[in-house]
Amino acid sequence: MSTRTDVYRGRIERLPDHSSKQIDIAADQLTMLHAAFNTGSLDIDLMHMGKEDLIKTMERINAMSLEEMRAGWMFEPPFDGDDPEGWMKQAKDIRLNYLTEQFETLSRLRDDQPEAWDEINELYFDD
Repeated sequence: MSTRTDVYRGRIERLPDHSSKQIDIAADQLTMLHAAFNTGSLDIDLMHMGKEDLIKTMERINAMSLEEMRAGWMFEPPFDGDDPEGWMKQAKDIRLNYLTEQFETLSRLRDDQPEAWDEINELYFDD
């Protein structure tokens, strides 16, 4: 893996482990608020994933070919330049960063941190 991928992985590994009960409670509460984490074409259920599942997904993203990245465009601008390798590195970085940030939020929700739930309520319920 690249050094940047190792940074994301390290951030995930430093998060607390949550029981399946904590994961399910947070997922159920998020579902009641109609909250969702858009993962585009990755086709994953982030709300129910544990750390190891996310790390495996990150490894899968890191192993994607240029064709797979272009077919699954979601978070990054479409490739239209002369530097396919540079675009692919940037596209992977954008996806990994997004997943890491969303999982960090999920971790705070699973810990039942009131400030995290306030953020979700503001985004999905209050508006």
